[in-house]
Amino acid sequence: MVIDVSGMIQAGRRRKPFGACLSLLCATVLLFAVCLVHAADDQALITERCLGCHGMEKNCEVTVNDPEWWKETVLRMVEYKSDLLSDIETDRIALFLADERKRSTLCPSN
Repeated sequence: MVIDVSGMIQAGRRRKPFGACLSLLCATVLLFAVCLVHAADDQALITERCLGCHGMEKNCEVTVNDPEWWKETVLRMVEYKSDLLSDIETDRIALFLADERKRSTLCPSN
């Protein structure tokens, strides 16, 4: 009697190992956590550097979500105080403010 096991071997290869799925899940959770921390860092950066000169009320009234528009706006603020932000910080703040959901976290009503 001859048993053909080729179908059984292939079926076993198609299943993903538990370790690979667990690794993918851990990587996803880690990436999510890094994103949350990064967003909190950007909010803290804005609070530390921008609130020294003005409040956030105007930013909360703006409905523009264009990162380039926000970058130009932030750069205009940097012209008043040249050592206020680095180029990387300027980009980070512009991207944060261009996201309406993130920007709303700075509003006094929240």
